[in-house]
Amino acid sequence: MDGVGLFAALAAFIVAFGCIGIILYIVTVVGMFKTFEKMNIEGWKAIIPIYNDYSLAEKVWVPNYVIFFWVAALVNNFVVSPISKVGGFVGGLFALVGFVLLIFVIVARARFCYWISKAFGYDVGFAAGLFFAPFVCFLILGFGEAQYQGDVFKDTGLQY
Repeated sequence: MDGVGLFAALAAFIVAFGCIGIILYIVTVVGMFKTFEKMNIEGWKAIIPIYNDYSLAEKVWVPNYVIFFWVAALVNNFVVSPISKVGGFVGGLFALVGFVLLIFVIVARARFCYWISKAFGYDVGFAAGLFFAPFVCFLILGFGEAQYQGDVFKDTGLQY
């Protein structure tokens, strides 16, 4: 295969994955829209990427935590990650900081998914589904039989 054919195949591969990502985002937003309506939140708030998590956190968790994990994710992607590629001691140090931020974001996102699932009467299994396949689980929440039961995090005082 010559260079042009390889480039064309790579470009087609990237476009295909981009289209799949856009489709999954649209499906997730549709499910979130209906879920928001069940929670008495305006459905249009589901369309805006970071604001939708903040709006959801107002009803199921603490909104400030969502801000913290989004800031940590953005700092990791746009500040820490480029500096970690420098190499040497500074690069290694920033790689370590990036790893810690990544673990923080994963744990915070998992807890957020857990409290979303608890607010609808589900448990850890559904929270794992929200974490790994939100495009399926938000459709289940939005169009299924699940009803919003309130902010379990604040009502119970439980942390886990």
